[in-house]
Amino acid sequence: MERSYLIATHGKFASGLQNSLNILTGSGDTVQVIDAYVTDDDYTPNVQQFIQGVSEDSQGIVFTDLYGGSVNQKIAAEIMTSGKDNIMLVSNSNLAIILSVMFHENTGMLSKEDILAAIQESQVQLVSTTIEEEDDIF
Repeated sequence: MERSYLIATHGKFASGLQNSLNILTGSGDTVQVIDAYVTDDDYTPNVQQFIQGVSEDSQGIVFTDLYGGSVNQKIAAEIMTSGKDNIMLVSNSNLAIILSVMFHENTGMLSKEDILAAIQESQVQLVSTTIEEEDDIF
């Protein structure tokens, strides 16, 4: 099962995530990116090209930065217009969810349940930076 990935964000966050993927896995160049609103160019043709490139026997996964943001809205509309049900859209994306999805054990078509499980594993977490004293046993 071939999978295609697109990261589309406001500003250069998408290319920053791609750069991080290259550092961590060497596979960032397998991901297409759209750094929206960096120039006055319309990025819609790039979105349409990605969607058209996802064949019926493959899967496309798009990561955006903000749910309800303009990039997310545009991509959601383009996917819905295409009628393709083999393209999933993940918003509020971070590096953890992208890594989790890209390197998911399932080499076939990822289901909504697979994506939801990856999202659960990739949520933002508060990390304790204090040392708790252990109860004195004596």
